[in-house]
Formats: sequence, structure tokens, C-alpha cells
Amino acid sequence: MFRAMMNMVLLLSLLAFIIPYPAHSYDMKPIVIQLAPSGAGAAQSVVITNTHTQPIAIEVRTFKRQQNPDGTDILTAEDEDLLVTPPQMVIAPKSSQSFKVRWVGDALPEHELAYRLVTTQLPIKFKQEETDDVSINVNMTYRYEAALYIVPPQSTPSARLVSVAPITDEAGKTWLEARIASDGKRRAILDKASLIITPESGGEPVTLTGESAASLVNLNILVGSERIVRLPWPEAIPPGPVKGELRTEYVVFD
Repeated sequence: MFRAMMNMVLLLSLLAFIIPYPAHSYDMKPIVIQLAPSGAGAAQSVVITNTHTQPIAIEVRTFKRQQNPDGTDILTAEDEDLLVTPPQMVIAPKSSQSFKVRWVGDALPEHELAYRLVTTQLPIKFKQEETDDVSINVNMTYRYEAALYIVPPQSTPSARLVSVAPITDEAGKTWLEARIASDGKRRAILDKASLIITPESGGEPVTLTGESAASLVNLNILVGSERIVRLPWPEAIPPGPVKGELRTEYVVFD
């Protein structure tokens, strides 16, 4: 028993060096999908290319997407309003196959709806190693997550600064923490954003832009969500209560 355990440890250590781990075994395009709520634009084809040297099996699922303040997703399975055909497929080596995703939900949504389209590859069996009474199968799986949006016509983005305040991290460094809400009808992707900070006690305002506002660059805030970001505290303002103003343009994909 002891010998078998030692063999397993040695084998796992060896496999860590000898097993090739390709960057991807398949590719999916596009990774951002925008569908109209009705009409011809309510469906789109997605192409998966098998870059591997053996067949792969793919499963496609859709999830409703909510956003945490740190930008991470909360995903809930969506099985009614989005139709994927085919939902499963086997793709030959160095070949491509398309599937179609179609919106069959509300034809008149009040605002943009956000989803994730997730493709999962069934395990790829790379190698089986045997030594004495130990047998190990090494498998890998790959997963892609595409952003999928249902975009009503004439929907526009809008964002507002909810709050701004100093915050001290564990190392004792002071940061400026900003909470920004997306209150438009379409996701707000900030572009050329800046924050104007003014001490509540009075004094000259300081504008954070460029590298000082790097956390705001291309910040994506889903409709109805809030994001919390930290920026360097402006040196010209002593730590304390401040007021802020957000100025931004938006990236809009047609």
C-alpha cells in the first residue's frame, strides 16, 4: 500500500512535466453577441473551431447574468427565453461547426437584458499511466463564456456616481472608493471617464483622469447594477470626506 502511494506521488509529479497543456483546444466566435428582441436580428450563428488533434464534444447552455459590485457574475440557468440549436455537438479535428442562438422571450423588454452563453467541452483523455497497481487517467476540459445581450432599439447607456469616500486597506494605504450605478436602458461601458473630487470642507477640486482613473477605463456596468472601484487618493487632498462628479462618454456596440 505504501509503495503504491509513493508510486502515485511520483507519477503525478512526473505528469506535471510531461503532459502538454495547450492554450485552447477549441475557439469560439463571436464572444460578444447582441440580439434584437424581435425580427431577423433575434438570432445569430456562433462558430466553434476544433484546434485539437482529436474529436471534441461540446455542450452549449445559456445563463441569466447579474453583476456583483466587484464585477463578478451571478449566473442562473436560462432554459425558456433563449433557444440553442443544436445544444450538443461533436466536432472533428481541425474542423468547425456552427450553432444558432435565438431569443424567444419578451419582444418588448424595457431595457437591455444580459446573459452568458457557456460552451463546455467534455473531458479530453490525454494519457493513462500505469505503474504496479496504480492507474491514473489525466483529463482536461475547456470552457468558454460569451457575453450575450438582448438589446431593445434606441436603448442608450447612462451612469451616475452614487458615492465616493476614502477607504484604508490592510497595509494602511488610503484609496478613493467610488460606487457607480448604471441607470440607463443599456449597459454602461465607460469611455474617457474622469472623476472630479472636492473636499467637503472646502478647497480646490482635483480631476482624476488618465492613469489616475485607470480603474474606470472600459468599466462595464450592467443595467440596474452598481460597481465599486478604487482609485489612488489624490495627493492634493487630505484624507477625509469628499464630494465627486463623474464625467464620461460611453462605448456603444451596434
